[in-house]
Amino acid sequence: MNSNIQIISFIVSFIYGVIFYFVTKINFYLIKDLKLYLKHILTFIYTLDMAIIYIIILYHINKGYFHIYFIVLVFLGFIIGYIIDKKLSKLNVKKT
Repeated sequence: MNSNIQIISFIVSFIYGVIFYFVTKINFYLIKDLKLYLKHILTFIYTLDMAIIYIIILYHINKGYFHIYFIVLVFLGFIIGYIIDKKLSKLNVKKT
């Protein structure tokens, strides 16, 4: 894998982490009123789907090379997404 493909993989992994945070937040919002066992089942299926989507994206970018630092960047993107969400929630504008 050359350095250009590796940098693209880094960027995509980071962006995927941010997107993963916001889609997870939407998922939790949609299933909040369901019974506990349904929440667990749907969250498991959601997590499995998101992992498969990430693997497919990486397969198309770098022909299936998978390194642990890609996962670290997804995790870092997830944390940055959380920080962005908290900063945006503090900017709560009052409607008149």
